[in-house]
Amino acid sequence: MFKSKTVWAALAAIIGAIGGYFTGELELSEALQLVVTSGLAVFLRHGISKTQNAAEDAADAAADAASAAEISAIKKVSTKIKKAG
Repeated sequence: MFKSKTVWAALAAIIGAIGGYFTGELELSEALQLVVTSGLAVFLRHGISKTQNAAEDAADAAADAASAAEISAIKKVSTKIKKAG
């Protein structure tokens, strides 16, 4: 998770917002807005990553099922050919 540029950008924004508040450059509402928005970006990024991984796993499972169905069909055809021959 810490390899993501999004996470590092969010952490930098949060640290900057806290620093800006304590130096008086930002009001509390502005600092909180930056912190909340940055936190949402991290959770959104994590959710997208989990969804992408689940979609890839589902696609792999579907490909495996299709391969199994093809193998089963080939075995049936070869059995019929052996019986006919």
